Amino acid sequence: MKAHEFSPCGTVCDDCDWFKGEKQPQCPGCKAVEGKPFWGNCETYTCVKDRGLEHCGVCDEFPCDDFMSRYDPSEGPKNAVVRAGLLAYRAKHGDEKTVELARKIGHEK
Repeated sequence: MKAHEFSPCGTVCDDCDWFKGEKQPQCPGCKAVEGKPFWGNCETYTCVKDRGLEHCGVCDEFPCDDFMSRYDPSEGPKNAVVRAGLLAYRAKHGDEKTVELARKIGHEK
């Protein structure tokens, strides 16, 4: 079974329309572009990389004010809250259960 692709900020890339190529420009994922997606530089990616972490949910300072202030403007602050919940869940329950939960709530669809 192929491992799921996640962004460090809590997005399940496998379910993202840009990652899937349903929206353009297509995004190959944060890891592939080293935190420089089509929309600019991702400060969250840089923070996670500088701290040597897999994702924000395993950081001792999570959820920090910086994380909570970064969200998709089309969705508003609720986006950060949902991603924070998914990251906390991922840190405790792992990737598979997090993907199931994300799909159940319709995150990134």
